[in-house]
Amino acid sequence: MTTPHHRAGPACVDCQLLPPAPPARGRLIIAPPLAWSLQGLAQALRQAGFSPFTEVDSTLSVPFEPGQLQPLAASLEAALSSVELHDARALVVEDAPAPSLDALLRMEPLAAFLARVRAAWLIDLLAEQRAVTYFQPIYTAAGDLFAHECLLRGIERDGRGLISPAVLYDAAATGDLLFHLDRFARLLAIRSGAGIGRLFINFTPTAIYNPAFNPAFCLRSTVEAVHAAGIPPADIVFEVVESHRVHDVAHLVRILETYRAAGFAVALDDFGEGYSSLNLLDRVRPDYLKLDMQLVRGVDANPYRETILRRIVEMASDLGVRTLAEGIETEAELAAVRDAGVDFVQGYLLGRPAARPAPPGVIAFAA
Repeated sequence: MTTPHHRAGPACVDCQLLPPAPPARGRLIIAPPLAWSLQGLAQALRQAGFSPFTEVDSTLSVPFEPGQLQPLAASLEAALSSVELHDARALVVEDAPAPSLDALLRMEPLAAFLARVRAAWLIDLLAEQRAVTYFQPIYTAAGDLFAHECLLRGIERDGRGLISPAVLYDAAATGDLLFHLDRFARLLAIRSGAGIGRLFINFTPTAIYNPAFNPAFCLRSTVEAVHAAGIPPADIVFEVVESHRVHDVAHLVRILETYRAAGFAVALDDFGEGYSSLNLLDRVRPDYLKLDMQLVRGVDANPYRETILRRIVEMASDLGVRTLAEGIETEAELAAVRDAGVDFVQGYLLGRPAARPAPPGVIAFAA
């Protein structure tokens, strides 16, 4: 079976392959940035129970057995500074012969290898597709079911527990897997949400695709998945999360233009957090604004927040952008945001994320 992260096509390599997980047994060859640090590193590794030796000049070879790679990574991180970890080079060999010159020339930064060691469990999860999409309902201010936000949950190997998106995305950021996780979550949401109506699907700008490639190629699998699922493109809203962390706004805009050209809508999440929100509003020109939950929290008892929220809603209305208040947990918060004129509402008060979508219909809101 072909997995979503191995699709063929004229796209960048990241679109097709997961990085390999480190082997369970082998030798880690380390080339420190300074030759004189070899002796100190060798001593630290011996004290940690490893048996480093020299098989190639100016390097250390450290054999490891199953279960030893994580302790080895911890020992290296304790023995070397962050600068040394980034400047040192690393190579793993699984066979007995000494590595060839060609292999040594392909050594990667030690920090990158250690990050992959830490994220090996996530690579396995993605390869095995151990994840599920949860759905959180979004209602109009009048109480009609409008859409569902798609939220990723990992599944433990034993199948008994769920892994939160915070844990998944933290591991992905550490292991340079944000692109792979973001794409996996997006395609899973599309397949899982077929037939339930409008979907808000998270899009992480920190996983932005390689600027050297045409976004139309990088996003081909997304467009194909929507068509294969039989979902009208107008029912897909790509929600830019962590928008305050966007650095390459121009590239983000190019990606979103590709989404729009395919008929999808765009939402900005967490609006009101950070100083870049207004600039992003101008550059992205979204169809929806999701108001930051910290702005919504306790808005009924905080006149400053209430005034800010009202002004944002008025501004969005003037620009033709629809607003969504998220994170609503009390009846008082719900009443306040409805009074401020928001178009849509979402939060634990109205419906928690669940494996099954909320049934169509109207929920009774307090007057």
